[in-house]
Amino acid sequence: MKKSKHVVIYTGAGVSTSSNIPDYRGPKGIWTLKEKGEKLGETHFLDEAVPSFGHLAIASLHKAGYIHHVVSTNVDGLHIRSGIPIHQISELHGNIYKEICDTCKTSFYRSFDVLGRVKKRYTGRLCEQAGCDGKLKDSIVNFGEYLPEQELERAKQESKKADLTIILGTSMRVAPANILPTYSYRKGFPLCIINLQKTNFDSDATVRLFGETDVTLGYILEHLQL
Repeated sequence: MKKSKHVVIYTGAGVSTSSNIPDYRGPKGIWTLKEKGEKLGETHFLDEAVPSFGHLAIASLHKAGYIHHVVSTNVDGLHIRSGIPIHQISELHGNIYKEICDTCKTSFYRSFDVLGRVKKRYTGRLCEQAGCDGKLKDSIVNFGEYLPEQELERAKQESKKADLTIILGTSMRVAPANILPTYSYRKGFPLCIINLQKTNFDSDATVRLFGETDVTLGYILEHLQL
């Protein structure tokens, strides 16, 4: 990280588990329990979650210049709440605090969950841009829907510039997000994977750590004296 000029980190549900948000394929993950015929033990409300140590660690690494862009499939908005600037994160699956005008495409970030309460994901609010009265929709990408073009394109461009790729807390099984890391490591740049479960990229990794995100990031901060 000290030698790299453009570090891109890809994060998934594993970063938010210590914020009391379940992941998908961990021991208590959503898909794991579903395959066993079990239910989640309690109700989890995303809008009640607060940034974990992992989120804050990533924000610290970004502020110190060690991480240059975050690509996330999480919708909890915790990276932005922890201090990552909006223009330096690509949220591929949306953000529960973000709504978008269906006319001028302006984004609005709120302090509350904006998930659509009306038909077709409309939030019931109108655009606040001068001269536009378009309807606002939530930004969440549902199954079968295309990823937001602007977010995906930004993630692609940042991925192509990366000279170090870090995959953190995600199995990277969902396309097209799982294609993005290949833009860097297939050119010979290092790939670091930190995830408790196996990923399809394990054989390509320069460094592979089967560790919890918070613990591993803690060691990284200590080593960098942050």
